Amino acid sequence: MKILFTLNIPEYLKKLQEEQFPKETFYYETNDHFANLQEVDTIVTYGSNLTEEIVEQATNLKFIMVFSAGVDSLPRKIIQEKKIKVANVRGIHAIPMGEYALSFMLAYVKKASFFNEMQKNKRWESEEPIMELAGKTLAVAGTGAIGSKVAEFAQAFDMNLIGVNTTGHAVKPFNETYAITELEKVAPLADFFVSVLPQTDQTTNLYQLSFFKQMKNNAVFINIGRGNAVALDVLETAAKEKFISHFYLDVLPEEPLPKENYLWQATNITITPHVSGHSDKYLERSFDIWLENIIHFKENTKLRNEIDLDKGY
Repeated sequence: MKILFTLNIPEYLKKLQEEQFPKETFYYETNDHFANLQEVDTIVTYGSNLTEEIVEQATNLKFIMVFSAGVDSLPRKIIQEKKIKVANVRGIHAIPMGEYALSFMLAYVKKASFFNEMQKNKRWESEEPIMELAGKTLAVAGTGAIGSKVAEFAQAFDMNLIGVNTTGHAVKPFNETYAITELEKVAPLADFFVSVLPQTDQTTNLYQLSFFKQMKNNAVFINIGRGNAVALDVLETAAKEKFISHFYLDVLPEEPLPKENYLWQATNITITPHVSGHSDKYLERSFDIWLENIIHFKENTKLRNEIDLDKGY
Protein backbone atom coordinates (compact mmCIF):
# COMPACT_ATOMS: atom_id res chain seq x y z
CA MET A 1 0.00 0.00 0.00
CA LYS A 2 1.02 3.58 -0.66
CA ILE A 3 -0.74 5.80 1.85
CA LEU A 4 -1.01 9.60 1.89
CA PHE A 5 -1.85 11.39 5.16
CA THR A 6 -3.32 14.87 4.60
CA LEU A 7 -3.52 15.66 8.32
CA ASN A 8 -1.05 16.18 11.11
CA ILE A 9 -0.34 13.19 13.31
CA PRO A 10 2.22 12.94 16.11
CA GLU A 11 5.51 11.10 15.67
CA TYR A 12 4.59 8.26 18.05
CA LEU A 13 1.60 7.33 15.88
CA LYS A 14 3.71 7.50 12.72
CA LYS A 15 6.18 5.16 14.37
CA LEU A 16 3.39 2.82 15.53
CA GLN A 17 1.95 2.27 12.07
CA GLU A 18 5.36 2.04 10.41
CA GLU A 19 6.44 -0.65 12.89
CA GLN A 20 3.21 -2.62 12.46
CA PHE A 21 3.22 -2.31 8.66
CA PRO A 22 6.88 -1.99 7.59
CA LYS A 23 6.17 -2.97 3.98
CA GLU A 24 3.73 -0.10 3.39
CA THR A 25 4.81 3.35 2.17
CA PHE A 26 3.55 6.35 4.13
CA TYR A 27 3.56 9.95 2.86
CA TYR A 28 2.86 12.80 5.26
CA GLU A 29 1.65 16.09 3.82
CA THR A 30 -0.67 18.69 5.35
CA ASN A 31 -1.34 21.24 2.62
CA ASP A 32 -3.93 21.19 -0.15
CA HIS A 33 -1.46 20.53 -3.01
CA PHE A 34 -0.38 16.97 -2.47
CA ALA A 35 2.52 15.23 -4.14
CA ASN A 36 2.54 11.51 -5.02
CA LEU A 37 -1.13 11.54 -5.96
CA GLN A 38 -0.59 9.28 -8.97
CA GLU A 39 1.09 6.68 -6.75
CA VAL A 40 -1.15 6.42 -3.71
CA ASP A 41 -3.93 3.86 -3.36
CA THR A 42 -5.08 5.18 0.03
CA ILE A 43 -5.69 8.68 1.41
CA VAL A 44 -6.21 9.43 5.11
CA THR A 45 -8.01 12.73 5.64
CA TYR A 46 -10.44 14.70 7.78
CA GLY A 47 -12.44 15.04 4.56
CA SER A 48 -12.73 18.78 4.00
CA ASN A 49 -9.50 19.11 2.00
CA LEU A 50 -10.30 16.28 -0.40
CA THR A 51 -11.60 17.86 -3.61
CA GLU A 52 -12.94 16.37 -6.82
CA GLU A 53 -9.75 17.50 -8.57
CA ILE A 54 -7.54 15.65 -6.07
CA VAL A 55 -9.57 12.45 -6.43
CA GLU A 56 -9.35 12.81 -10.22
CA GLN A 57 -5.56 13.14 -10.07
CA ALA A 58 -5.21 10.14 -7.75
CA THR A 59 -5.62 7.65 -10.58
CA ASN A 60 -4.74 4.63 -8.44
CA LEU A 61 -6.90 5.59 -5.45
CA LYS A 62 -8.95 2.72 -4.02
CA PHE A 63 -9.59 3.64 -0.37
CA ILE A 64 -10.31 6.85 1.55
CA MET A 65 -10.08 6.72 5.34
CA VAL A 66 -11.88 9.69 6.91
CA PHE A 67 -10.84 10.66 10.44
CA SER A 68 -14.28 12.11 11.23
CA ALA A 69 -17.82 10.77 11.49
CA GLY A 70 -19.35 13.01 8.82
CA VAL A 71 -18.54 12.38 5.16
CA ASP A 72 -20.79 15.06 3.69
CA SER A 73 -17.81 17.21 2.61
CA LEU A 74 -16.41 14.48 0.33
CA PRO A 75 -16.77 14.80 -3.48
CA ARG A 76 -19.28 11.97 -3.45
CA LYS A 77 -20.07 11.68 -7.15
CA ILE A 78 -16.55 11.04 -8.43
CA ILE A 79 -15.79 8.70 -5.51
CA GLN A 80 -18.81 6.60 -6.43
CA GLU A 81 -17.96 6.69 -10.13
CA LYS A 82 -14.45 5.41 -9.41
CA LYS A 83 -15.81 2.83 -6.92
CA ILE A 84 -13.45 3.98 -4.19
CA LYS A 85 -14.08 2.50 -0.75
CA VAL A 86 -14.70 4.92 2.11
CA ALA A 87 -14.60 4.33 5.86
CA ASN A 88 -14.83 6.70 8.81
CA VAL A 89 -14.14 6.70 12.55
CA ARG A 90 -17.77 6.52 13.63
CA GLY A 91 -18.03 5.59 17.30
CA ILE A 92 -14.93 7.32 18.64
CA HIS A 93 -16.96 10.45 19.45
CA ALA A 94 -19.35 8.70 21.81
CA ILE A 95 -17.56 9.47 25.08
CA PRO A 96 -16.65 13.15 24.48
CA MET A 97 -20.05 13.95 22.94
CA GLY A 98 -21.85 12.11 25.72
CA GLU A 99 -19.89 14.10 28.27
CA TYR A 100 -20.63 17.32 26.38
CA ALA A 101 -24.39 16.73 26.47
CA LEU A 102 -24.40 15.78 30.14
CA SER A 103 -22.18 18.72 31.09
CA PHE A 104 -24.68 21.22 29.72
CA MET A 105 -27.65 19.37 31.17
CA LEU A 106 -26.00 19.54 34.58
CA ALA A 107 -25.01 23.18 34.04
CA TYR A 108 -28.64 23.96 33.26
CA VAL A 109 -30.24 22.33 36.32
CA LYS A 110 -27.49 23.54 38.68
CA LYS A 111 -27.64 27.11 37.29
CA ALA A 112 -23.92 27.27 36.53
CA SER A 113 -24.13 30.38 34.33
CA PHE A 114 -26.32 32.19 36.88
CA PHE A 115 -23.90 31.59 39.76
CA ASN A 116 -20.94 32.51 37.58
CA GLU A 117 -22.62 35.84 36.89
CA MET A 118 -23.42 36.32 40.58
CA GLN A 119 -19.78 35.72 41.48
CA LYS A 120 -18.70 38.41 39.03
CA ASN A 121 -21.10 40.81 40.72
CA LYS A 122 -20.17 39.63 44.25
CA ARG A 123 -23.78 38.68 45.01
CA TRP A 124 -24.75 35.89 47.43
CA GLU A 125 -27.96 34.51 45.89
CA SER A 126 -28.51 31.41 47.98
CA GLU A 127 -32.28 31.28 47.35
CA GLU A 128 -32.00 30.65 43.61
CA PRO A 129 -33.99 27.43 42.88
CA ILE A 130 -31.88 24.48 41.76
CA MET A 131 -33.16 21.31 40.11
CA GLU A 132 -32.08 17.70 39.66
CA LEU A 133 -31.68 15.57 36.55
CA ALA A 134 -33.16 12.60 38.42
CA GLY A 135 -36.68 11.88 37.25
CA LYS A 136 -36.43 14.17 34.22
CA THR A 137 -37.11 12.79 30.74
CA LEU A 138 -34.33 12.80 28.17
CA ALA A 139 -35.16 12.17 24.51
CA VAL A 140 -32.33 11.38 22.12
CA ALA A 141 -32.79 11.48 18.34
CA GLY A 142 -30.24 9.05 16.95
CA THR A 143 -29.73 5.86 18.95
CA GLY A 144 -26.36 4.79 17.52
CA ALA A 145 -23.07 4.80 19.39
CA ILE A 146 -23.22 8.48 20.38
CA GLY A 147 -26.90 8.63 21.27
CA SER A 148 -26.67 5.43 23.27
CA LYS A 149 -23.66 6.79 25.18
CA VAL A 150 -25.58 9.98 26.01
CA ALA A 151 -28.39 7.78 27.34
CA GLU A 152 -25.96 5.55 29.25
CA PHE A 153 -24.48 8.56 31.02
CA ALA A 154 -27.96 9.96 31.73
CA GLN A 155 -29.04 6.60 33.14
CA ALA A 156 -26.52 7.11 35.94
CA PHE A 157 -28.54 10.22 36.91
CA ASP A 158 -31.82 8.25 37.09
CA MET A 159 -33.36 9.92 34.06
CA ASN A 160 -36.22 8.50 32.00
CA LEU A 161 -34.84 7.69 28.54
CA ILE A 162 -36.63 7.96 25.19
CA GLY A 163 -34.92 7.09 21.92
CA VAL A 164 -35.85 8.20 18.42
CA ASN A 165 -34.56 6.28 15.41
CA THR A 166 -35.56 5.38 11.87
CA THR A 167 -38.04 2.62 12.67
CA GLY A 168 -38.69 2.92 16.40
CA HIS A 169 -36.86 -0.36 17.11
CA ALA A 170 -35.79 -1.00 20.70
CA VAL A 171 -32.25 -0.02 21.73
CA LYS A 172 -30.62 -0.29 25.15
CA PRO A 173 -30.54 1.57 27.49
CA PHE A 174 -33.62 3.52 26.31
CA ASN A 175 -36.83 2.84 28.22
CA GLU A 176 -38.89 3.32 25.06
CA THR A 177 -38.27 4.25 21.43
CA TYR A 178 -40.21 6.02 18.71
CA ALA A 179 -39.82 6.21 14.94
CA ILE A 180 -38.54 9.49 13.54
CA THR A 181 -41.93 9.97 11.88
CA GLU A 182 -43.36 10.24 15.43
CA LEU A 183 -41.00 13.06 16.39
CA GLU A 184 -43.75 15.46 17.38
CA LYS A 185 -45.24 12.85 19.73
CA VAL A 186 -41.94 12.86 21.59
CA ALA A 187 -41.62 16.67 21.73
CA PRO A 188 -44.06 17.28 24.64
CA LEU A 189 -42.58 14.41 26.66
CA ALA A 190 -38.99 15.66 26.84
CA ASP A 191 -37.43 17.84 29.51
CA PHE A 192 -34.18 17.56 27.54
CA PHE A 193 -33.96 16.74 23.84
CA VAL A 194 -30.58 15.81 22.34
CA SER A 195 -30.17 15.53 18.57
CA VAL A 196 -27.26 13.44 17.28
CA LEU A 197 -28.63 12.83 13.79
CA PRO A 198 -26.29 12.64 10.77
CA GLN A 199 -26.60 14.92 7.76
CA THR A 200 -28.88 13.33 5.18
CA ASP A 201 -31.67 14.48 2.92
CA GLN A 202 -34.14 13.13 5.46
CA THR A 203 -32.70 15.10 8.38
CA THR A 204 -32.44 18.46 6.61
CA ASN A 205 -34.79 20.96 8.33
CA LEU A 206 -36.27 18.10 10.33
CA TYR A 207 -37.04 20.26 13.38
CA GLN A 208 -39.71 22.75 12.36
CA LEU A 209 -41.34 25.49 14.46
CA SER A 210 -44.22 23.12 15.19
CA PHE A 211 -41.77 20.78 16.94
CA PHE A 212 -40.51 23.49 19.31
CA LYS A 213 -44.05 24.78 19.93
CA GLN A 214 -45.02 21.32 21.17
CA MET A 215 -42.12 21.10 23.60
CA LYS A 216 -42.46 22.12 27.24
CA ASN A 217 -41.79 25.80 27.96
CA ASN A 218 -39.02 24.81 30.37
CA ALA A 219 -37.46 22.22 28.03
CA VAL A 220 -33.90 22.24 26.71
CA PHE A 221 -32.78 21.39 23.16
CA ILE A 222 -29.19 20.28 22.52
CA ASN A 223 -27.84 19.74 19.00
CA ILE A 224 -24.55 17.85 18.69
CA GLY A 225 -25.39 16.04 15.44
CA ARG A 226 -25.49 18.17 12.30
CA GLY A 227 -26.56 21.78 11.88
CA ASN A 228 -28.73 21.07 8.84
CA ALA A 229 -31.40 19.61 11.13
CA VAL A 230 -32.69 23.08 12.13
CA ALA A 231 -32.84 26.13 9.87
CA LEU A 232 -31.43 29.40 11.22
CA ASP A 233 -34.75 31.21 10.87
CA VAL A 234 -36.49 28.48 12.88
CA LEU A 235 -33.90 28.78 15.65
CA GLU A 236 -34.22 32.56 15.64
CA THR A 237 -38.01 32.51 15.88
CA ALA A 238 -38.09 29.75 18.51
CA ALA A 239 -35.56 31.68 20.61
CA LYS A 240 -37.30 35.06 20.27
CA GLU A 241 -40.70 33.57 21.06
CA LYS A 242 -39.22 31.56 23.96
CA PHE A 243 -40.96 28.35 22.93
CA ILE A 244 -38.47 26.48 25.14
CA SER A 245 -36.13 27.48 27.95
CA HIS A 246 -32.71 27.04 26.34
CA PHE A 247 -30.85 25.92 23.22
CA TYR A 248 -27.32 24.47 23.41
CA LEU A 249 -25.99 24.44 19.84
CA ASP A 250 -22.65 22.90 18.93
CA VAL A 251 -23.61 22.68 15.26
CA LEU A 252 -25.35 25.16 12.97
CA PRO A 253 -26.47 25.28 9.33
CA GLU A 254 -23.80 27.89 8.66
CA GLU A 255 -20.38 27.54 10.28
CA PRO A 256 -18.84 29.77 11.44
CA LEU A 257 -22.03 31.58 12.35
CA PRO A 258 -21.92 35.13 10.86
CA LYS A 259 -21.12 37.73 13.52
CA GLU A 260 -24.23 39.74 12.69
CA ASN A 261 -26.57 36.79 13.28
CA TYR A 262 -29.14 37.23 16.05
CA LEU A 263 -28.33 33.87 17.68
CA TRP A 264 -25.09 35.25 19.14
CA GLN A 265 -26.97 37.68 21.37
CA ALA A 266 -29.93 35.52 22.35
CA THR A 267 -29.84 34.97 26.11
CA ASN A 268 -31.53 31.57 25.81
CA ILE A 269 -28.95 30.18 23.37
CA THR A 270 -25.48 28.83 24.14
CA ILE A 271 -23.23 28.35 21.10
CA THR A 272 -20.06 26.29 20.92
CA PRO A 273 -17.94 26.02 17.72
CA HIS A 274 -18.50 22.37 16.71
CA VAL A 275 -16.29 21.00 19.47
CA SER A 276 -18.47 18.40 21.20
CA GLY A 277 -16.47 15.55 19.62
CA HIS A 278 -13.06 16.99 20.48
CA SER A 279 -10.91 14.94 22.80
CA ASP A 280 -7.29 14.45 23.81
CA LYS A 281 -7.81 10.80 22.80
CA TYR A 282 -9.26 11.56 19.34
CA LEU A 283 -6.32 10.44 17.20
CA GLU A 284 -5.55 7.37 19.31
CA ARG A 285 -9.12 6.13 18.93
CA SER A 286 -9.06 6.95 15.20
CA PHE A 287 -5.89 4.90 14.81
CA ASP A 288 -7.52 1.87 16.43
CA ILE A 289 -9.98 1.81 13.52
CA TRP A 290 -7.44 2.85 10.88
CA LEU A 291 -4.87 0.16 11.72
CA GLU A 292 -7.60 -2.48 11.70
CA ASN A 293 -8.71 -1.22 8.28
CA ILE A 294 -5.23 -1.55 6.81
CA ILE A 295 -5.56 -5.28 7.44
CA HIS A 296 -9.08 -5.40 6.00
CA PHE A 297 -7.99 -3.50 2.89
CA LYS A 298 -4.97 -5.74 2.31
CA GLU A 299 -7.09 -8.88 2.78
CA ASN A 300 -9.96 -7.46 0.70
CA THR A 301 -12.45 -7.97 3.54
CA LYS A 302 -15.19 -5.57 4.63
CA LEU A 303 -13.83 -2.41 6.17
CA ARG A 304 -14.78 -1.39 9.68
CA ASN A 305 -17.21 1.56 9.43
CA GLU A 306 -17.44 1.22 5.65
CA ILE A 307 -19.67 3.99 4.28
CA ASP A 308 -22.62 3.72 1.91
CA LEU A 309 -22.32 7.07 0.13
CA ASP A 310 -25.91 6.83 -1.13
CA LYS A 311 -27.09 6.94 2.49
CA GLY A 312 -24.31 9.23 3.73
CA TYR A 313 -23.33 6.96 6.62
